[in-house]
Amino acid sequence: MSWITVIWSMIAAASLTLGFVHVLVWWQNREKRERLWFFFMTVGTACLALCELAMMKAYTPAAFGTALRWLHLPTWLIFVSVVGFILVYLRTGRYWLAVAVIGLRTVTLGLNFLLDPNINYREITGLREVRYFGDSAAMAIGRPNPMMLVAQVALLLLLIFVVDASVQAWRQGEKRRVMLTGGSISFFVAMGTLSAILSLWQVVEVPVSASLFFMGMILLMAFDLSLETKRAAILEVELRDTQESKHKEVTHLGRVAALGELSVSLAHEMNQPLAIILSNAQAAQKLLENKTPDLAEVGEILGEIVNENLRASETIKRIRALLQRGEVSSQILDLNEVVAEVSHLMKNEMARRQVSLSHDLARPLPRISADRIQLQQVLLNLMLNACDSMATGGSDTKNLHVTTKSDGTSVSMEVTDNGQGLPADVESIFQAFFTTKDQGLGMGLAICRSIIAAHQGQLWAEPARTGSGATFHVVLPLKEVRS
Repeated sequence: MSWITVIWSMIAAASLTLGFVHVLVWWQNREKRERLWFFFMTVGTACLALCELAMMKAYTPAAFGTALRWLHLPTWLIFVSVVGFILVYLRTGRYWLAVAVIGLRTVTLGLNFLLDPNINYREITGLREVRYFGDSAAMAIGRPNPMMLVAQVALLLLLIFVVDASVQAWRQGEKRRVMLTGGSISFFVAMGTLSAILSLWQVVEVPVSASLFFMGMILLMAFDLSLETKRAAILEVELRDTQESKHKEVTHLGRVAALGELSVSLAHEMNQPLAIILSNAQAAQKLLENKTPDLAEVGEILGEIVNENLRASETIKRIRALLQRGEVSSQILDLNEVVAEVSHLMKNEMARRQVSLSHDLARPLPRISADRIQLQQVLLNLMLNACDSMATGGSDTKNLHVTTKSDGTSVSMEVTDNGQGLPADVESIFQAFFTTKDQGLGMGLAICRSIIAAHQGQLWAEPARTGSGATFHVVLPLKEVRS
């Protein structure tokens, strides 16, 4: 078994595997250009390893010289990739120095293919075998070419560029990136360069094996990029949780604002049963003061007290449900029930504003899976907006009509008024902070649309079919419906 063949083949395979993983990340998010540069770097390292393997297993000077000539092409690719990666990932580096590095290395590449057999040797007269990793490897015997000093100056410029960019990034607080990326590039490029120089100038009996050091650099860079991916994923989750939390808070505030508009009517709604309970309790007290109280009448009075208490309790439950911040909870429900519950809450408000409320509810209506409180909030906002519109519409009669229906593919609800109608740009009313009210926040319809969108539905408005006014349509698709 040739350990050199195994190890250098593994270097090439591992480099390409890491590269393809990160190029897929770039393909999903084209803004992550550092992943693309990293991919080019891994391709260059894999090709470099294969060229080094061809050199170490060469049988003739011509084969060794050809492999060494082509080795400069992946080396150029690694140079360009390192420069591009540093500029994008560390967001530092002097552009003039980057241009100098790439320019000089490109000149080296051109000279390498112009000179025979390559830029490193004037002549390769033979090969000698050395022991390396317990295996035999070929090294060149020949006259080194002084022109390869150009390549070594390019390597020195690359090191200067990386160190300078790392120092700038360190001063900007990017210490982790500098230690893992800048540090690994500086160290492994320096070691790989030193080993290649000593080998090519025939100072040491070690084959050119820069890919070993570049593999170490790639592993540390891949680890740093993985940490960056993990950190980005955590930040994305935290941001999404924050956005969801803010959305829930705004939705809750919308419900509170809507109930605030109903405060007078809700107070009246509570006062009525409480007044009846007090009156009946006082009447019962007077009856019980008689020597022979009419127990049947007392029983009737107590029954009325119980009924009014249940009525007040039901009102409190509805208000409490709307005020709660709880999580979104889908349940099987009848949209007609939602209309009935909101209509009950709005009953006294309608009377106070002298609005006539009518319904045209389809029966039976398919039951849907939705959040009851959120649908109540949507309908409450639409009915309150309709009342406000009719208050300034100038019509003697104020009619509010709520319709439910199903066409077999969806369940829909329409809220129609005969108020002042819609603005020319209808979509503007659904934008956040758009309002026509003096004391309005301009969030009601924006919240309503986001709620319906979360239910995979649609909310839009159009002029009423007859006369003035507007019709608001809420449509929930039957794919969200369970019978």
